[in-house]
Amino acid sequence: MSIIAVDAMGGDSAPKEIVKGAILAKENGVEVILSGDKTIIDTYLEGVTIPVVDYPEVISMEDNPARAIRNKKNASILGALQLVKENKADGVFSAGSTGGTLVGAISVLGKIKGVKRPAIAAVLPGLEGDTILLDSGSSLDVKPNILLQYGAMGSKLAEIIFGINNPKVGLLNNGEEDSKGRDLEKSAYKLLKTSNLNFIGNVEGRDFANSKADVFVTDGFTGNVVLKTMEGTAKLQQKLLSNALKDKLFKPLLIPVKNAMKPAGDKLNPDKTNASYLLGVNGLVTIGHGSSTAEGVKNAILYTSRSAERGFINNFANTIDELWKK
Repeated sequence: MSIIAVDAMGGDSAPKEIVKGAILAKENGVEVILSGDKTIIDTYLEGVTIPVVDYPEVISMEDNPARAIRNKKNASILGALQLVKENKADGVFSAGSTGGTLVGAISVLGKIKGVKRPAIAAVLPGLEGDTILLDSGSSLDVKPNILLQYGAMGSKLAEIIFGINNPKVGLLNNGEEDSKGRDLEKSAYKLLKTSNLNFIGNVEGRDFANSKADVFVTDGFTGNVVLKTMEGTAKLQQKLLSNALKDKLFKPLLIPVKNAMKPAGDKLNPDKTNASYLLGVNGLVTIGHGSSTAEGVKNAILYTSRSAERGFINNFANTIDELWKK
């Protein structure tokens, strides 16, 4: 059985919701180790036995990630990552500072050989199946060769978690023509087209819905905007239906519609969906939404545990190394 290290101090409602989520994950059969301020964490455990490593410092959303990693040696995320480095845990989950998790993972675990920049890969729903979006927030400003690497990492991730051969890779752009986009997209298009990847060309935002590609490649700024827009649209959809249900005349007709659409809405609900992967580091690291509730934390820990039990990081590192050799 896998053991997951959890950054107990990371998140908008930490440590309360994180600890509650860890307790729920334990009740579902996952072994958890919490990293954070032991004195505070113990008050939320309420007699439940979960190991805690005492790393009382917190990297906040306002902190400069690189400076915080250097100065806060007892930061909770560093304690969680150290457990993986020492083979005391099989993976890390954090809902805290994305920048802190990224810089910390590079510092403690190091990058997989050949990877220039790690990326955050989010799994999104589509009509024809799930798709992968990367980068969804780690690097806002990148070079064309970095987008090529994102395509390679996303392709290998799709092979592992979707079980498909030769995944379709698309470059997110403002049009399908190869002349579209900024200099970044135009240069990346040429690199992707001459690569060994199954590159299908430019894809647009609307193509997420029909799963035109298995992997959507873009920079972290654009990817994060796409991700948050999709989350917001799902919330709006559910809210509009809820408001419509207040009309007694239409309520009997709309209740079945709302129930039918709930699974689709859940796929974009941070408390229902799985955590995103931090790809390119020497260890399994997943990142959750900062506003995650206990339910969301539980689901993310379970997802991380399943990934660890599938030997995700070994499979990913080995296949990426093979790709670089090509």
